[in-house]
Amino acid sequence: MAMRSCVFAWALALGTAVGMTGVGQAFAQNADVHLTANVTANVTANVTTNVTTNVTADVNVPWDEAPSNPDRWFATFSIIAYDPQTQELGVGVQSHAFASGAAVPYAVAGIGAVATQAAANRLYGPKAIELLKQGLSPTEVVKRLTDEDPGRDTRQLAVMNARGESAVYTGKRVLERNFDEADPIHLGGYAGSVKGKTFSVQGNTLASEDVLKSMARAYEQSTGTMGERLMDALDAGQAAGGDTRGMQSAGLLVVRLVRPGSNEVNERVVDLRVDDAVDPFKELRRLLNINLGIPRQLTDHSAALAKAGKFDEAIEQQKKALEIQPNSDIFHYALAQRYAQADRPLQALVPLREAIRLHPNLARQAIADPVFSALRENPEFRRITAMAGQFSGGQ
Repeated sequence: MAMRSCVFAWALALGTAVGMTGVGQAFAQNADVHLTANVTANVTANVTTNVTTNVTADVNVPWDEAPSNPDRWFATFSIIAYDPQTQELGVGVQSHAFASGAAVPYAVAGIGAVATQAAANRLYGPKAIELLKQGLSPTEVVKRLTDEDPGRDTRQLAVMNARGESAVYTGKRVLERNFDEADPIHLGGYAGSVKGKTFSVQGNTLASEDVLKSMARAYEQSTGTMGERLMDALDAGQAAGGDTRGMQSAGLLVVRLVRPGSNEVNERVVDLRVDDAVDPFKELRRLLNINLGIPRQLTDHSAALAKAGKFDEAIEQQKKALEIQPNSDIFHYALAQRYAQADRPLQALVPLREAIRLHPNLARQAIADPVFSALRENPEFRRITAMAGQFSGGQ
């Protein structure tokens, strides 16, 4: 039976680790994804339950994008670092690949940090940590892991211990594909690494070596927390050209030993990912600001300004908090308070309504809040606070 279009759950592509052309096979059951390519299909189907599809297809799917490829290419730039003052270890990564923040970084407080990329071998992370625990140096760890790996030529690996010592490996194929005219995706790209005193930056499929040099310079010159310094390095890498294929995902991981007697319960100080975004840098920076408590700090500053009678400045500070965390009921409520304190009660109604929509219980708080005393007889205020039950699904 001839069919003009076939439906697939996934395309299981066959090819090399660089790119794919020619003939492939795909298998699908209960599928709802259309293969929009030139496909000639001969299908024999049992329409009751199982469908077996034999497909001869002329499909060009980059190896990097092959959904079922076990060693997916993470054309990536990353940084691993150690801060001797805080004893924090961190990894930052960006890639034009889905969920690089889940695949590339690995770190354990007090032991070490790992970045595994190109055809990322995810076993490198836990294996490297175990070898570091045994007392091997980063150089010895990298050699042991790559010597034992038949896919070593397609790997890029960076390992750092808890003394800031590092080692980097870039496989033969990762380097050669930049000069391979049969590989148009990676032709003309750059792969390599730059090491600093307590950090290392590494990447592949890059616009130029300047990407890594800019990252190194930014990390060395940056101040602030480990997360902020890693983020600054990633931003600098992108500003210098970044991944030649563009942007998609990013991640930050920072770990620190839990101090005895402290209230800390988690050694992961920062653990953030942007799996798929037009601008993962902007979104990752936003998430980092939330992680650092910036919106709360802006809100506290806003409250202090309002108390001092500087209402316009207070409102602007509160708006900045909402730009970072727009779904916060607390920050919408605080903005409503600032407008009310500035004797602009009608303008307070818009953020107040949003706050109550996000958290209906805030209606009761608003009714009792002396800041909104001038609004209590206002019909819109009454309507908003009366709608709390509707927002929460009540009657």
